[in-house]
Amino acid sequence: MSLPRLHRTLLVAGGVLLVGGVFVFTQLMITRLSLEVATTSGVLARFLAQASMPATRDAVLQNILSDVIENIDFPIVITDTLGTPRAWHQLSINSNLVPAESIDSLSAGRTISPVIRDRIERVRREVRNLDRANDPIEMRHGSGIRLGAVHYGDPTVLRDLRWVPFASVAGVLLLLAIGYAGLASMRAAEQRTIWVGMAKETAHQLGTPLSSLMGWVEMLRGEAESGAVPAAAVAEAVREMERDLDRLNKVAQRFSRVGSAPSLTAQDVRPVVKGVVSYMRRRLPQGSSGVAVTERYDEVPEVMVNAELMEWALENLISNSVSALDQRPGTIAISVVNSDAGGVEIAVADTGRGMSAAEQRRAFEPGYTTKRRGWGLGLALARRVVEDYHQGRIFVKRSAPGEGTTMAVRLPGVS
Repeated sequence: MSLPRLHRTLLVAGGVLLVGGVFVFTQLMITRLSLEVATTSGVLARFLAQASMPATRDAVLQNILSDVIENIDFPIVITDTLGTPRAWHQLSINSNLVPAESIDSLSAGRTISPVIRDRIERVRREVRNLDRANDPIEMRHGSGIRLGAVHYGDPTVLRDLRWVPFASVAGVLLLLAIGYAGLASMRAAEQRTIWVGMAKETAHQLGTPLSSLMGWVEMLRGEAESGAVPAAAVAEAVREMERDLDRLNKVAQRFSRVGSAPSLTAQDVRPVVKGVVSYMRRRLPQGSSGVAVTERYDEVPEVMVNAELMEWALENLISNSVSALDQRPGTIAISVVNSDAGGVEIAVADTGRGMSAAEQRRAFEPGYTTKRRGWGLGLALARRVVEDYHQGRIFVKRSAPGEGTTMAVRLPGVS
């Protein structure tokens, strides 16, 4: 599985687990809290059921009961033996809009205002809704005579709390969506950087052989105009032009393989490395005669390699080492040795400026560069070649400011 796909899979799996965990946890907490609130409401309703009748005969108790009812945060209705609402709180009808005299008249069978009658009927309908949520609590006299009932519902906070798990899940999903959109945006920006950089890299790769070809053409044109074209000069020009044409062909092959699965063959990687080093020696910038390039080649097993792409990756590593020397005398050491983990390790070490810990962490990010002129694609392309196409590993093996850098490529052996 590719690294971006693995990241997306982990993001989705982590998001599912997070959403599930948040939902289960909040649901358990809300269920527990709901049970506690419902128990408290039931106890309070039972207290009111027992205290209501004594309060009708005791003025002090009546005041206390009124205060208790006034401060209750859940709907409650006290009905008489006929089911007529006598007192209520937290309903859509304010109890002050129904005079006690009208309720007494209704219980006695007398005519009351149609408006008051409609209000009482609305309270009765709400009583039926409350009874569907919680069983009514009967009020009885000490001798067992039924005096009425207390009907109650769930507190407003309890109804609101039931939405908390869904709100939590929605919030987590929103955060995940924002995170995924952010990743997608970053990846799109990365792709734009890569495409712009690829165009620049193409021009850079083609520039050297094209300049060389134009130089040889000018030389031959000048010799032809002078009337003397030595055979040796023609032969040398043809050889160099063939070398440049071969270089152009390699560049075309490299870019044609970007985005497609290249063919790998089991081979000794040392000739590939030697060819890259030989080519890069001739490309050392002017004024860098003090740069020493050393090579070490141990006996190593065969690995699965696409030569053109691996050359590209190694050229980028050596080019970075040359840039790190900043035209100062120094050493670039290339080695091909057996890897401790099995397979082959190719190392490119320089005595350049080195990298800080922060620079090492960002070294392989597309677009990141410490150079004044550069697109920051060399190591990103090298990582794609090594890790995505060759199933290997590329990493900063050692680096410190002022002490140089060692980059390593590890390729698995042929199984």
